[in-house]
Amino acid sequence: VWVRCPPGGFIDPDWVLYTDGSCLDGPTALLRRTGWAFVAVDASGLVRAVAHGVPPPWIDTIFGAESWAILQAVMLAPGDPGLRIDCKAAVDLFVAGRERAVMAGRRSARAWAAIFAANDGEPFTRAVWMPAHTSGADVGVRLVGDGSVLTLVDRRSNDRADGAAKSAVATHRVPAAIRKDIARQEADVEAMAWWVARVTVAANA
Repeated sequence: VWVRCPPGGFIDPDWVLYTDGSCLDGPTALLRRTGWAFVAVDASGLVRAVAHGVPPPWIDTIFGAESWAILQAVMLAPGDPGLRIDCKAAVDLFVAGRERAVMAGRRSARAWAAIFAANDGEPFTRAVWMPAHTSGADVGVRLVGDGSVLTLVDRRSNDRADGAAKSAVATHRVPAAIRKDIARQEADVEAMAWWVARVTVAANA
């Protein structure tokens, strides 16, 4: 979903993209929901594009949501776009390359195969890690992955991407009353399991 759509729906190669994923109501698989977002900023720091959405059902972890956000960004940005990613594990995969990113057993391998395909197999050299959930005091102090300091644009853009990703989760989140009922049921089951364990220990003694 475009929150702010750029002309033609494509990202200018000189813009910087801030990607983010969100996963709420875990770890219970029955409740867990994910969302993704990206924010594109031009050289003057002006927000030129914002998009968010819901990944497919097999994307059900925070890392998967982060990966899906990156995929959506690179599909719309030609070449080797500037990326600011607050998930270090994702940036490490960029550095490691396609072979490691799509290795057997990686749940997000399909997303990463598509990410590298978006650049025709060429390496992404402008993907940089940045700290998440920063405060105003971090601006000009904390470092991002390329050794530069965190800017106000970095912080605001990352926060906006985070908020947009959470908004995407909200569109398909399980209603609060049901979440509460399931949490209560799980607490009851856990309490009963502990009771059975204590009774078993006492009986064996």
